[in-house]
Amino acid sequence: MKRTNLKRLGGHQSGLSMIEVLIAILISVIGLFSVMKMQLTAVSNTHSAYLRSQAAVASNAMVDQLRANSSAALNGDYDLTLAATPPTEGGLEVTELAQWRTNIATTLPSGVGSVACVSATQICSLVVQWDDSRGLSGGTTQQFTLAVRLQ
Repeated sequence: MKRTNLKRLGGHQSGLSMIEVLIAILISVIGLFSVMKMQLTAVSNTHSAYLRSQAAVASNAMVDQLRANSSAALNGDYDLTLAATPPTEGGLEVTELAQWRTNIATTLPSGVGSVACVSATQICSLVVQWDDSRGLSGGTTQQFTLAVRLQ
């Protein structure tokens, strides 16, 4: 096997040039920034999913209360809009609505909830609304809606 001498061919290279090193660093930095952006997106989406699950838990808790006191619910005693404050006088429904609203306000940022029951169809619609400004879905206000038939 014949060895070729680089000096004899007219070229000599020992190590990397500065440009090659800079290009390698640039490619590594771009890769690291991409991984950081992907991690940030994952954390933000996880937080949004957590808030949505908390809204579902709060809605299901109120559905249990509506089913336990269905005659009052279908009578309109539980009806409450998003902008309204819970009533202060009344029966069991007043306490349950106040506790539900307090629970939503403590678990969700700027969280509010509404209940609307229609006695003719026996369907109650619950809406839980909160601020999801940390999420990536574009809007800051998110809503979870649940409709249930009381029997």
